Amino acid sequence: MYPKTSQLEQELMARLKENAGGNARAMSATIIALSSKAHADEVDQWVESLMGRRPARLLHLRGHSPDGLRSWSSARCALDRNDRGICFEDVYIETPDDAAYQGRIWGPLVLRELPALLIWTLGPEALNSCEYDCSQRVDLTIIHGSWDLKHYKRGLPAYRDAVLGALHSSNPLVDITWEQLLPLRYAFSRLFDMPYTQSIEDLNQIFIRLADPWALHLMKGWIKDRTKGRSIQIDGILDPDYRDYSSEITCTFIDGSRASLMVRTPKQAELRFRDGKLLQVSLPDASIGAVLERIVDSPVMDTLYLRAL
Repeated sequence: MYPKTSQLEQELMARLKENAGGNARAMSATIIALSSKAHADEVDQWVESLMGRRPARLLHLRGHSPDGLRSWSSARCALDRNDRGICFEDVYIETPDDAAYQGRIWGPLVLRELPALLIWTLGPEALNSCEYDCSQRVDLTIIHGSWDLKHYKRGLPAYRDAVLGALHSSNPLVDITWEQLLPLRYAFSRLFDMPYTQSIEDLNQIFIRLADPWALHLMKGWIKDRTKGRSIQIDGILDPDYRDYSSEITCTFIDGSRASLMVRTPKQAELRFRDGKLLQVSLPDASIGAVLERIVDSPVMDTLYLRAL
């Protein structure tokens, strides 16, 4: 027998009153975190990073659980900088099969007057499945391309085609990997600030060094789109030493001069311009918590993502 949503709602209200101290802020969104039981803890860590940033109702849907059918609720609150309560309403649904993913099970728990965001970890092909009826029930679907690719058995080209297929089926998507590339894209753009704007006309070759194959693919696609119409060779290498936030891009111009950027910390990049001038630039926050915060505030897909693919 599946859990009664009305009973879960009543439990949530009682727990929220117990845990909310002072003035609790209203919810900002419903976030549906969908995964197998084996990956549940990892996926929950993504949404946990939103704590203290935005209040949300979190639906933790865990399929293929060895513990069988279970459902429970909880409420947690933290104070923001203005001493207002930011609360999480948690609903957990576990099933021994894939029933937890079915929209008829979790759909009644979505706060319909607020954005509904689906964190999808079952692969892009399944988004078009009529069996689960998930993407049609939400405003935006969130994938994590780098994480997906590690669990995808058919390789990067096939994964790319599957993501394109989901997008062409009118599924608005946000990719955490793409959003976490914002600092690198920002730093690269700064290489061509005034008075170096015209240097882009002299670009001959770009070399990118990253650790993540999906991030490298997206960066190469984005640069190709941004330099459209110019004959530029774009190469890259996967370097295991460049983990997490680390990255390096070198630009070579037709006269043999070079410009480069290096990211060694998540907060700062070092830029070396074509004339040898050095500049340290501060980078925007690209932690998963910051990414989810931006998505909650503006639940729309970035059209540049499709072009970068």
